[in-house]
Amino acid sequence: MANPTILIKEYNIIWEALAHYEKYLEQMSLSSSSEDEELIFDEKLQDIESARKTIQYGALNSYGVELK
Repeated sequence: MANPTILIKEYNIIWEALAHYEKYLEQMSLSSSSEDEELIFDEKLQDIESARKTIQYGALNSYGVELK
């Protein structure tokens, strides 16, 4: 079995990376030059939100870690 400390650190790294990418996508969506471009960024934002919920659920249920 993998070391829980390492896995918790990995959860935190992924969580922070997704948060930074989410901010980037929000900025790109706001500054997009067309509706089509904006929709692409908004769809990616929805994917990020879904991924973050999944990771948050996994961290909490597997290791009792609450990601914020």
